[in-house]
Amino acid sequence: MPRKQRKKIFVLDTSVILYNHSAIYSFEDNDVAIPITVLEELDHFKKGNDIKNFEAREFIRIIDKLSTNHSLQQWIPIDRPNHGHFKVCMQEKAAELDATKVFGENTADHRILNTVISLNKEYAGNKIVLVSKD
Repeated sequence: MPRKQRKKIFVLDTSVILYNHSAIYSFEDNDVAIPITVLEELDHFKKGNDIKNFEAREFIRIIDKLSTNHSLQQWIPIDRPNHGHFKVCMQEKAAELDATKVFGENTADHRILNTVISLNKEYAGNKIVLVSKD
């Protein structure tokens, strides 16, 4: 019998969520990581009447509903059959490689890249995939 492949961990960028608030449900039985920077950016988009404002508000509602009685820093089950888990990644500093140093700026995109680097180190056996519309 073949060895079961490890789950992938998909890291969502803000642009994906502003395009589709239910993006967290798009990755089947794989896991989804959301950098804290993404939630901070979404917070700025909550106010307004544009589609992106609606998408930001709806995504935050989904996260609030899923995380009831859970810590956002732990893997939380996604409430659909055969789906994985999600968590919010608080660490934005990579150990050896730091995107803010490589690119010379401390931007939201560089902090998100650092989250990917940190996850890659912490979950070395899993494939880490950054999902972005940028």
